[in-house]
Amino acid sequence: MKDKAIIQPISRKSLAKSDFVILVSAEPDIKPLIQELRLKNIEKKRLMMSSVYKGIYKDISVSIIGPMIGAPYATLIFEEMIAAGGQKFIFFGWCGSLSKEVSIGDCIIPNASFIDEGTSKCYPEASDISYPDQDQSEKIYKIIKGIHSVHQGKIWCTDGFYQETPEKVKYYQKKNAMGVEMETSALFTVGKYRQVSIAALLVVSDNLHDLSWQTGFKSPEFEKGRMQSFEAISKYIAEEHLS
Repeated sequence: MKDKAIIQPISRKSLAKSDFVILVSAEPDIKPLIQELRLKNIEKKRLMMSSVYKGIYKDISVSIIGPMIGAPYATLIFEEMIAAGGQKFIFFGWCGSLSKEVSIGDCIIPNASFIDEGTSKCYPEASDISYPDQDQSEKIYKIIKGIHSVHQGKIWCTDGFYQETPEKVKYYQKKNAMGVEMETSALFTVGKYRQVSIAALLVVSDNLHDLSWQTGFKSPEFEKGRMQSFEAISKYIAEEHLS
Protein backbone atom coordinates (compact mmCIF):
# COMPACT_ATOMS: atom_id res chain seq x y z
CA MET A 1 0.00 0.00 0.00
CA LYS A 2 1.33 3.42 -0.94
CA ASP A 3 1.65 5.77 2.02
CA LYS A 4 -0.14 9.01 1.12
CA ALA A 5 0.76 10.88 4.31
CA ILE A 6 2.31 14.30 3.70
CA ILE A 7 4.57 14.12 6.76
CA GLN A 8 6.86 11.08 6.94
CA PRO A 9 9.20 9.90 9.74
CA ILE A 10 12.67 11.38 9.52
CA SER A 11 15.52 8.95 8.85
CA ARG A 12 17.79 10.26 11.60
CA LYS A 13 21.49 9.52 11.00
CA SER A 14 22.17 9.55 14.75
CA LEU A 15 19.84 6.57 15.30
CA ALA A 16 21.77 3.72 13.74
CA LYS A 17 19.94 0.47 13.01
CA SER A 18 19.79 -2.10 15.83
CA ASP A 19 19.07 -5.83 15.69
CA PHE A 20 16.43 -5.40 18.41
CA VAL A 21 14.59 -2.34 19.71
CA ILE A 22 12.92 -2.37 23.13
CA LEU A 23 10.21 0.25 23.56
CA VAL A 24 9.76 1.04 27.26
CA SER A 25 6.66 2.76 28.58
CA ALA A 26 7.79 3.74 32.11
CA GLU A 27 11.08 5.50 32.82
CA PRO A 28 11.88 3.49 36.01
CA ASP A 29 12.25 0.36 33.86
CA ILE A 30 14.98 1.70 31.58
CA LYS A 31 18.06 1.46 33.83
CA PRO A 32 17.20 -1.98 35.30
CA LEU A 33 16.71 -3.30 31.76
CA ILE A 34 20.08 -1.89 30.68
CA GLN A 35 21.64 -3.60 33.73
CA GLU A 36 19.94 -6.94 33.01
CA LEU A 37 21.24 -6.91 29.44
CA ARG A 38 24.67 -5.73 30.60
CA LEU A 39 24.80 -3.42 27.60
CA LYS A 40 28.31 -2.44 26.56
CA ASN A 41 29.54 0.53 24.54
CA ILE A 42 26.35 2.46 25.31
CA GLU A 43 25.58 5.55 23.26
CA LYS A 44 22.83 7.80 24.56
CA LYS A 45 20.77 10.01 22.27
CA ARG A 46 17.67 12.13 22.71
CA LEU A 47 14.59 11.55 20.59
CA MET A 48 11.86 14.09 21.31
CA MET A 49 10.96 13.57 25.02
CA SER A 50 12.61 10.14 25.22
CA SER A 51 16.13 8.79 25.54
CA VAL A 52 17.66 6.14 23.28
CA TYR A 53 20.34 3.86 24.72
CA LYS A 54 22.13 1.85 22.06
CA GLY A 55 24.61 -0.80 23.11
CA ILE A 56 25.91 -4.32 22.60
CA TYR A 57 24.52 -7.43 24.31
CA LYS A 58 26.27 -10.72 23.46
CA ASP A 59 27.46 -9.21 20.13
CA ILE A 60 23.88 -8.15 19.40
CA SER A 61 23.08 -4.49 18.81
CA VAL A 62 20.17 -3.44 21.03
CA SER A 63 18.42 -0.09 21.42
CA ILE A 64 16.30 0.71 24.46
CA ILE A 65 14.07 3.76 24.22
CA GLY A 66 11.64 5.42 26.60
CA PRO A 67 9.65 6.62 28.33
CA MET A 68 6.62 6.61 26.04
CA ILE A 69 3.18 6.86 27.59
CA GLY A 70 -0.02 6.93 25.55
CA ALA A 71 -0.75 5.75 22.02
CA PRO A 72 -0.04 8.98 20.07
CA TYR A 73 3.43 9.51 21.53
CA ALA A 74 4.35 5.81 21.58
CA THR A 75 3.57 5.43 17.88
CA LEU A 76 5.46 8.62 17.08
CA ILE A 77 8.60 7.13 18.63
CA PHE A 78 7.87 3.73 17.05
CA GLU A 79 7.62 5.29 13.60
CA GLU A 80 10.95 7.08 14.08
CA MET A 81 12.70 3.88 15.16
CA ILE A 82 11.25 2.03 12.17
CA ALA A 83 12.57 4.80 9.92
CA ALA A 84 15.98 4.28 11.56
CA GLY A 85 15.93 0.70 10.26
CA GLY A 86 14.44 -1.26 13.15
CA GLN A 87 12.70 -4.52 12.22
CA LYS A 88 12.21 -6.39 15.52
CA PHE A 89 10.54 -4.60 18.40
CA ILE A 90 9.48 -5.51 21.94
CA PHE A 91 7.18 -3.23 23.90
CA PHE A 92 7.47 -3.44 27.69
CA GLY A 93 4.82 -1.79 29.83
CA TRP A 94 2.48 -1.99 32.80
CA CYS A 95 -1.22 -2.80 32.82
CA GLY A 96 -4.26 -3.14 35.05
CA SER A 97 -5.90 -6.53 35.56
CA LEU A 98 -9.50 -7.08 34.43
CA SER A 99 -9.55 -10.76 35.39
CA LYS A 100 -9.67 -12.46 38.79
CA GLU A 101 -7.23 -14.98 37.37
CA VAL A 102 -4.57 -12.31 36.77
CA SER A 103 -2.82 -10.96 39.88
CA ILE A 104 -0.55 -8.03 40.56
CA GLY A 105 2.96 -8.96 39.47
CA ASP A 106 1.78 -11.46 36.83
CA CYS A 107 2.82 -10.98 33.23
CA ILE A 108 0.57 -10.81 30.18
CA ILE A 109 1.63 -11.48 26.60
CA PRO A 110 -1.15 -9.91 24.50
CA ASN A 111 -2.25 -11.89 21.47
CA ALA A 112 -4.75 -9.17 20.51
CA SER A 113 -5.65 -5.66 21.65
CA PHE A 114 -9.05 -3.98 21.54
CA ILE A 115 -8.79 -0.51 19.98
CA ASP A 116 -10.31 2.11 22.25
CA GLU A 117 -7.76 4.79 21.36
CA GLY A 118 -7.76 7.28 18.53
CA THR A 119 -4.35 6.76 16.98
CA SER A 120 -5.04 3.41 15.31
CA LYS A 121 -8.00 4.90 13.47
CA CYS A 122 -5.67 7.31 11.69
CA TYR A 123 -4.09 4.38 9.85
CA PRO A 124 -5.65 2.70 6.78
CA GLU A 125 -7.57 -0.54 7.31
CA ALA A 126 -7.69 -0.22 11.10
CA SER A 127 -10.59 -2.12 12.67
CA ASP A 128 -11.69 -2.70 16.27
CA ILE A 129 -8.84 -4.98 17.23
CA SER A 130 -5.15 -5.25 16.35
CA TYR A 131 -2.62 -8.03 16.62
CA PRO A 132 1.10 -8.41 17.38
CA ASP A 133 3.53 -10.67 15.58
CA GLN A 134 2.12 -13.96 16.87
CA ASP A 135 5.31 -15.94 16.34
CA GLN A 136 7.39 -13.46 18.31
CA SER A 137 4.72 -13.27 21.03
CA GLU A 138 4.63 -17.06 21.36
CA LYS A 139 8.42 -17.27 21.73
CA ILE A 140 8.45 -14.66 24.49
CA TYR A 141 5.54 -16.41 26.22
CA LYS A 142 7.36 -19.76 26.23
CA ILE A 143 10.47 -18.19 27.73
CA ILE A 144 8.77 -16.32 30.55
CA LYS A 145 6.48 -19.27 31.28
CA GLY A 146 9.50 -21.11 32.61
CA ILE A 147 10.41 -18.42 35.12
CA HIS A 148 7.26 -16.52 36.13
CA SER A 149 3.46 -16.49 36.19
CA VAL A 150 2.29 -15.43 32.74
CA HIS A 151 -0.95 -15.29 30.75
CA GLN A 152 -1.78 -14.96 27.07
CA GLY A 153 -4.90 -13.11 26.04
CA LYS A 154 -6.62 -9.97 24.87
CA ILE A 155 -5.96 -6.46 26.15
CA TRP A 156 -8.18 -3.38 26.20
CA CYS A 157 -6.24 -0.31 25.06
CA THR A 158 -7.64 3.12 25.96
CA ASP A 159 -6.69 6.78 25.82
CA GLY A 160 -8.75 7.58 28.91
CA PHE A 161 -6.77 6.54 31.99
CA TYR A 162 -9.23 8.41 34.20
CA GLN A 163 -12.26 7.17 32.29
CA GLU A 164 -11.99 3.45 32.93
CA THR A 165 -15.61 3.33 34.10
CA PRO A 166 -17.45 0.30 35.56
CA GLU A 167 -19.49 0.11 32.37
CA LYS A 168 -16.39 -0.06 30.18
CA VAL A 169 -14.63 -2.53 32.46
CA LYS A 170 -17.64 -4.87 32.38
CA TYR A 171 -17.96 -4.42 28.60
CA TYR A 172 -14.37 -5.54 27.97
CA GLN A 173 -14.56 -8.26 30.59
CA LYS A 174 -17.39 -9.77 28.54
CA LYS A 175 -15.01 -9.72 25.58
CA ASN A 176 -12.51 -11.69 27.71
CA ALA A 177 -9.97 -8.87 27.99
CA MET A 178 -7.39 -9.75 30.65
CA GLY A 179 -6.01 -6.26 31.18
CA VAL A 180 -6.08 -2.60 30.26
CA GLU A 181 -3.32 -0.20 29.21
CA MET A 182 -2.69 2.65 26.78
CA GLU A 183 -0.27 1.71 23.98
CA THR A 184 -0.46 -1.84 22.60
CA SER A 185 -3.29 -1.61 20.07
CA ALA A 186 -1.77 1.41 18.34
CA LEU A 187 1.70 -0.14 18.29
CA PHE A 188 0.29 -3.34 16.80
CA THR A 189 -1.58 -1.29 14.19
CA VAL A 190 1.56 0.57 13.16
CA GLY A 191 3.63 -2.64 13.16
CA LYS A 192 1.24 -4.23 10.66
CA TYR A 193 1.10 -1.09 8.53
CA ARG A 194 4.89 -0.71 8.40
CA GLN A 195 5.43 -4.48 8.10
CA VAL A 196 7.74 -4.86 11.09
CA SER A 197 7.63 -7.37 13.93
CA ILE A 198 6.37 -6.23 17.34
CA ALA A 199 5.28 -8.09 20.46
CA ALA A 200 4.41 -6.83 23.93
CA LEU A 201 5.19 -7.97 27.44
CA LEU A 202 3.12 -6.37 30.20
CA VAL A 203 3.39 -6.57 33.99
CA VAL A 204 0.24 -6.17 36.07
CA SER A 205 0.63 -3.14 38.33
CA ASP A 206 -2.96 -2.76 39.59
CA ASN A 207 -6.36 -4.48 39.69
CA LEU A 208 -9.73 -3.25 38.40
CA HIS A 209 -11.55 -6.56 38.00
CA ASP A 210 -13.90 -6.06 40.96
CA LEU A 211 -14.72 -2.50 39.80
CA SER A 212 -12.52 -0.91 42.46
CA TRP A 213 -8.88 0.14 42.17
CA GLN A 214 -6.24 -1.88 43.99
CA THR A 215 -2.75 -0.51 43.33
CA GLY A 216 0.39 -2.59 43.51
CA PHE A 217 3.04 -0.26 42.16
CA LYS A 218 5.17 -0.59 45.32
CA SER A 219 4.43 -4.24 46.04
CA PRO A 220 7.13 -6.95 46.06
CA GLU A 221 5.01 -8.97 43.60
CA PHE A 222 5.12 -6.15 41.06
CA GLU A 223 8.85 -5.67 41.56
CA LYS A 224 9.44 -9.40 41.03
CA GLY A 225 7.31 -9.36 37.88
CA ARG A 226 9.37 -6.53 36.44
CA MET A 227 12.69 -8.23 37.19
CA GLN A 228 11.54 -11.56 35.75
CA SER A 229 10.32 -9.75 32.63
CA PHE A 230 13.73 -8.18 32.09
CA GLU A 231 15.30 -11.63 32.39
CA ALA A 232 12.84 -13.05 29.87
CA ILE A 233 13.55 -10.25 27.39
CA SER A 234 17.31 -10.85 27.62
CA LYS A 235 16.84 -14.61 27.11
CA TYR A 236 14.53 -14.05 24.15
CA ILE A 237 16.98 -11.73 22.39
CA ALA A 238 19.88 -14.13 22.94
CA GLU A 239 17.91 -17.16 21.71
CA GLU A 240 16.39 -15.34 18.75
CA HIS A 241 19.79 -14.08 17.65
CA LEU A 242 21.15 -17.63 17.59
CA SER A 243 18.23 -19.06 15.62
